Amino acid sequence: MSQVLFLSVPSQSDVNPNLSLASELITRGEQVTFFSSDEFKQPIESIGADFKAYSKDLDVFNTTEDNEKPKSGLITALLEPMKFIDDIVVQIRGLKFDYAVFSPAYPYANIISQLLGIPKTEYGVSN
Repeated sequence: MSQVLFLSVPSQSDVNPNLSLASELITRGEQVTFFSSDEFKQPIESIGADFKAYSKDLDVFNTTEDNEKPKSGLITALLEPMKFIDDIVVQIRGLKFDYAVFSPAYPYANIISQLLGIPKTEYGVSN
């Protein structure tokens, strides 16, 4: 049984295909830890995956607050990407993964998988 880390951009177009793949892996006996934003917690947990949320102040994917001004997370990720990466690494400290799965749009997946010393699988959807 493998331990799999899913890194997802929290959007329907990224989460849904990753959920399908994660669900299939869980059915086959894999253990899945899935990073996304709080809005996707329920669907992720409903397939049996362990949900991890991006820190509110570092959520690079939620770029607006009150539909007007940029949140600090996007700025921090662009200017200080290691804060974003470190947050993920801290949340998974003590967990061992066999590989990571992410979409081509996911920032920093290569760095995170290198830090963890695990192979990565890029998951893309073609129309």
